[in-house]
Amino acid sequence: MIALAGIVHRAGSVDGGNTVTDFLPAERERGITIQSAAIKFGWKWHNSSAGDNGNDGDGDGDDEVTIQLIDTPGHVDFSVEVNRSVAVLDGAVLVVDAVAGVQAQTETVWRAMTSTKVRMNNHDNTGAHEKKNDNNGENGGHNGGRGRGHEPLPCIAFINKMDKEGCNFGQAMKTIQYKLPGANPVAMQIPLFQVGSSSTTTTTTSTSSDSGGGGEGRNKGGGRYLPGNILAVPPTDLTMNGEALANGHFVGVVDLIEMRAVIWPDVTSSSVNDVEECIPDIYNLNGNGDIQEGELGEEGQVITAARQARQDLIASLADHDEGMEEYFLLEEDPPTEELRRALRHATMKRKIVPVMAGAALKGKGVEPLLDGMADLLPSPLHRNSPVLSRHDENSNNKNHTGKGKQKKVNATTCKPALESASGSASATGSIPFGNPLHPSLLALAFKVVHMKGRGGSGDGRVVFARIYSGILKTGDNVQIMSPDVPGTENMNSRKGGQKMEKVRTERVGGMLELAGGRFDTLTGDDAICYSGEVCALVGLKSVVTGDTLLLPSNHQGSSSKGKKKKKKQNFEQDDKSSEFELTPQNACLDGVGSPKPVLTVRVEAESAEQQSALIQALHLLVVEDPSLKVEETGAVTLLSGLGELHIEVVVDRLQREYGLSVWIGKPSVAYREQVRDVIETNGLVDYDRTVGNTRMQARVHLRLEPLSSHDNHDEGDGDNCMLPMDPVVTIGSKVKKFLGFNDEISDEKLALQSDIIHALISGCKGAMKRGPNGGYEMANTQCHIIDIDAEGGVPALSALPGAIRAASATILTSTLMEQKQSCAVLEPTMSVEVSAPSDMVGAVLSDMTSRRGTIGEVVMGNNDDGTGTGGSIDVALAQSKALMHGQVPLAEILGYASTLRSITAGEGAFSAEYKGHSACDHL
Repeated sequence: MIALAGIVHRAGSVDGGNTVTDFLPAERERGITIQSAAIKFGWKWHNSSAGDNGNDGDGDGDDEVTIQLIDTPGHVDFSVEVNRSVAVLDGAVLVVDAVAGVQAQTETVWRAMTSTKVRMNNHDNTGAHEKKNDNNGENGGHNGGRGRGHEPLPCIAFINKMDKEGCNFGQAMKTIQYKLPGANPVAMQIPLFQVGSSSTTTTTTSTSSDSGGGGEGRNKGGGRYLPGNILAVPPTDLTMNGEALANGHFVGVVDLIEMRAVIWPDVTSSSVNDVEECIPDIYNLNGNGDIQEGELGEEGQVITAARQARQDLIASLADHDEGMEEYFLLEEDPPTEELRRALRHATMKRKIVPVMAGAALKGKGVEPLLDGMADLLPSPLHRNSPVLSRHDENSNNKNHTGKGKQKKVNATTCKPALESASGSASATGSIPFGNPLHPSLLALAFKVVHMKGRGGSGDGRVVFARIYSGILKTGDNVQIMSPDVPGTENMNSRKGGQKMEKVRTERVGGMLELAGGRFDTLTGDDAICYSGEVCALVGLKSVVTGDTLLLPSNHQGSSSKGKKKKKKQNFEQDDKSSEFELTPQNACLDGVGSPKPVLTVRVEAESAEQQSALIQALHLLVVEDPSLKVEETGAVTLLSGLGELHIEVVVDRLQREYGLSVWIGKPSVAYREQVRDVIETNGLVDYDRTVGNTRMQARVHLRLEPLSSHDNHDEGDGDNCMLPMDPVVTIGSKVKKFLGFNDEISDEKLALQSDIIHALISGCKGAMKRGPNGGYEMANTQCHIIDIDAEGGVPALSALPGAIRAASATILTSTLMEQKQSCAVLEPTMSVEVSAPSDMVGAVLSDMTSRRGTIGEVVMGNNDDGTGTGGSIDVALAQSKALMHGQVPLAEILGYASTLRSITAGEGAFSAEYKGHSACDHL
């Protein structure tokens, strides 16, 4: 993409180790993406026309769009990179293997793209856009912040590696339909193969002209101009990739919107990286007019298949667009502009997933993909405004929820900002804060890295931020707010493990160019970032992933000092006018979620002198990667991550970037414990201890019960996997009455206002750090405090809150130990996909069963006659291979890759993704 856009002179490749976005040494050595990388480039949009896509283009096919591209990993061990990238993206291109189809990692990425969970995507999901242009701030309806999720990403699917043996466009589309919940794949292209030895660089016509009017290459006009032996493979024919194409190879695609064939030349491996050698030829398939099938000649099969595929596309769009429905019922062919408009509308509403084909390594299919991104994916103006929470620092105001607390509310208009921008709020309409047209800055820090000599601070911190509204430039003093993210109370959150203030101000020291692995300092007008863009900031010393950056518009521009003061007073006046009013001084984004680690290893430096350097390096890596967890227990340092590869990469970075030689212990999985039945104390249980000269006495009545997880990957699928959630402590009405509080007060607010409640909750949560069976942390458990009491009443507990903390912890621990049979140990379980030769399926299944695995599905390879035996989702990796799907405990597949290679004589491969925690009976 970036080579076609002119950013680099030659396209890099993973095999060659010279890609732009995969610039880490570990990425180039392993041939995989480990961390997300951002790059910005312009693209000459070929399909732009006046009135199309809401554009004001002149129809000359030369309009340029700016694309902010974030390349994310596909491996499940680096899913945190996907999560935080999804949180700031407006659209996505899902790359699917043409041979393997949708894999386990693809399902993980799809869940992140389509999730409506909090902290997964920062766009409001109150409703889809029904208009082409939602740039007047019509997105934000008043719903009080209740019951709204987050807006999933519109998506294009790109079926890559069509040049590989065993590729099957139709089968890959079927895996999208059956394996990705809610996906409705619709082909907007069909692949072209050349059977035989005819060269696509030689044509039967001498008519040739430069690119113009309708394509990105040499336009060959209409009529019988296709090279010989070209065969179209429609997605409905699942067997054409068998014997019929045994000697064929992928050469191009048919664009069903424009009804044209795009055929790329065959070039040598040394020339494929030169974009000048890979310019495609364009063949207009509409020139045959009303010629019947029997009169089409050599191109008959291609044109017939294209016409049928176009009708299938129109039929699919008819279900979601009234205009297409009318054309379909009248059996009329819609104009190209109408068809593209309907396709864009359905894509942005996430009713369909347009599917394209290509072979990126050979430079085929990339130009139409870039055009498709401009045609079908939304701009920032077409997305809903981000979900915001009100950050309140005034804990003394009875209308507020307490210091540092956040209340999710609707993004409302900042009228003074609008008046400063246009002179009248009514003149521009209501623009919600966070909309790209709002003048005040709202940005999300979604990624943090450390670069020596680049960050402008002691640790070289560089912050990647998405600008939702306003303008950010070098030298701005921005207000930073940190959301309340559950589970970040350890050293994951702040530098050196120190807790930072929730609201603080820092100066932007500079900006770096987004060019993959090249980070040059920007100066002058280039050091300005506008709404909808992504930037790399230096000089922000305390910002971590998930922080919100704010800057009211009255801090920008050249207004007089008196005017600035007046605007500030207006902001304060609006702030006091309503508890739910959001301004650029109190709004906070939801932040970015990260998965919990499932694998733990012991880490030690080779010498005592390096141990302190190791701890400091781990702190920096944890700031960069929130899915890592570091625990220091005495002389032992424990490092937890998402898998073996995740830990290996961290150790590699410690050696390469920090010059540390470390010793790694044997991996251990992250077990959890959960109560299976309701456990309740027999009324108030007394605790009475004397520590020194201080007597600590209190009585507690509590109940423990299982807490169901609402984030299961596959609800209702019948398995027992659940995502582990932190224990929850709730306060009963008797406790509130005993302390003199209203029963309607929330537990969160009560904990802020009462030291007794804070100590009570702290004691219970501390006791649930160790379960009764294996000493593992409790999960998916709710502790309900029914009643408390003390001999001296409330004054005695207020004077010594430690008494109720010790009482609650001791009583809860003893209750769990007495009822340990009602608790279960949970172990991480992986969803596994194994490919192996068909004659070795029995050996692989036997080995998986011995590892306590459960087999869900076995898909055999194609038979000799080209037909499969896998039913509706036959996705055999090749004609002689089979796929096996199942679930296996993580503890049983540590180091499984070497075992599988031994069983299958080096021909087997597997992928695994974290499914959840399930009950464990083998410890």
